[in-house]
Amino acid sequence: MAVAAGPLALVASCARPDAVVRTRPAPVTQADTTKEPVTDPGGYAELVLDAWLRAGSGEESAAARQLRAMAPSVQPPSWSKEPPVVERLTVVRSVRQGSAGWSVTVAARFKTPAPRSSGGEGAAADRADGLRYFAVPLLVKDHGAAPGSVRGFVVPAAPMEVSAPRTLEEPDSLFGTEVPAESDLAVTAGEFLTAYLGAAEGADRYLAPGTSLPTLRGSAPFEKVRVEEVRARQQTDGKASTDGAARLQVQITASDADGGQWPLSYALNLASRDGRWEVLALQSGLEDAAEQSKQHAKRSASNAVRPTPAVVRASTVSTASQEGQR
Repeated sequence: MAVAAGPLALVASCARPDAVVRTRPAPVTQADTTKEPVTDPGGYAELVLDAWLRAGSGEESAAARQLRAMAPSVQPPSWSKEPPVVERLTVVRSVRQGSAGWSVTVAARFKTPAPRSSGGEGAAADRADGLRYFAVPLLVKDHGAAPGSVRGFVVPAAPMEVSAPRTLEEPDSLFGTEVPAESDLAVTAGEFLTAYLGAAEGADRYLAPGTSLPTLRGSAPFEKVRVEEVRARQQTDGKASTDGAARLQVQITASDADGGQWPLSYALNLASRDGRWEVLALQSGLEDAAEQSKQHAKRSASNAVRPTPAVVRASTVSTASQEGQR
């Protein structure tokens, strides 16, 4: 299974594939080798910013020599006191600028607040969190005209410090219906996750025929799983009807052996058969998010035409919890 910032998700498709009937062989499409590949220079931008920040420790340092090799025209910073210690660099955005230009935003987390570069006294910046963002300008150029030829990078100017990426308004949840905690649907979801996370045995017995899930590896099983809230895409009373279907988002708190509390969220696809719910798949919960975001944007644009009082919607989490049964 793969893990999806975010802050956020665990994704695994476990449903049986639909039968496919082909009346003729599928056509084979030749790859277009003449189309120019798009090169995202995010990794190179990280190296440049790392060398630029460390080059301020001295003109003859290894970092300064590296900076001169990568960006000969870029002036390194200088520090009046101890140089800042960078714990981590991470590319958060790459934007194409014309046919060859890129602007790559790199987040830099400093161990201590980094002083601002200056030729004078160099006052320290008061950055309590130690997290700052820099946009690195880059030009990507080809060495040779043949497809697949080696590409080179040019850094035409020093990095610029920029503001943090915007945090957009969270759209309305796709899971708008609260499922009763005592219902068969909520109980099955809780028992399955309790077994799947290792706090009980027999996760396979909750799976639909033909569905399989890779076991969790690399972590010790949890001691306990508590279901906080179960929400569904559609209205449901949680009863296992003859041919029922449900897509859920289950909020849980898993406790490990050291007393750690892990708030986790799982999206489940279930179907009912013979009077019981069965798990078809673990999902991301964002399968219809693109369409939902478009509708949200249309509503926002429509509301912007007429002034209305701002309404802040607080999301509530049910305080009623249910113990996952082993």
